[in-house]
Amino acid sequence: MARSLYIVDSIIPVLSTDEAKQHLRVSNSNDDAYIDSLILACTKMAESYCNIQIMEGTLTQTADCWEDTFELYQSPVQNSAAISITSINYYNSDNVLTLWPTTEYVLDAIHSPARIGLEVGKDYPTLANRIDAIQIIYTSGYTAASDVNRLLKQAILILVGQWYENRQEAIVGRSVGTIPMTATYILDRYRIRNFGISYNNYIRI
Repeated sequence: MARSLYIVDSIIPVLSTDEAKQHLRVSNSNDDAYIDSLILACTKMAESYCNIQIMEGTLTQTADCWEDTFELYQSPVQNSAAISITSINYYNSDNVLTLWPTTEYVLDAIHSPARIGLEVGKDYPTLANRIDAIQIIYTSGYTAASDVNRLLKQAILILVGQWYENRQEAIVGRSVGTIPMTATYILDRYRIRNFGISYNNYIRI
């Protein structure tokens, strides 16, 4: 059993520079670029902790067998249904990459994690005996930052605030390498159990 995920992130940030600066009580523009980079980094930290995709990204999930396709590893925020399948491809018994027709499977976009199942009366195709025999390409996450729950944004702001105020790796008497408890309380509301997968090639386009 082997599971991996390749992600191409959206360029749309969860927070605007002005939202972050208001939280940080910063009135000048000297650190705007740095603050923007913190927004992206803290968003990714929140996503990794929760196993969710907040802003829409394109994901490729690979698997060796059909059992590993039952659940999608980077779901959107719970109850948002902000997910869609682009294509599911598999190597058939002749080792030829083949498109799995959409009439053969269904996507449960509300369940968390999102999951894929067979249509009634259908069977899984026979796979080639090889690694990464299945490739699921899908999009997950919001297309507009205005749709993101305010609580989730607040957790990211807390992370941005900690990293902005504590730029060193360690400070005597304070741990800055962990998620603050106030942010954890919020993020735990959105967290999906860890799948034990390998995340590959995070790219921000």
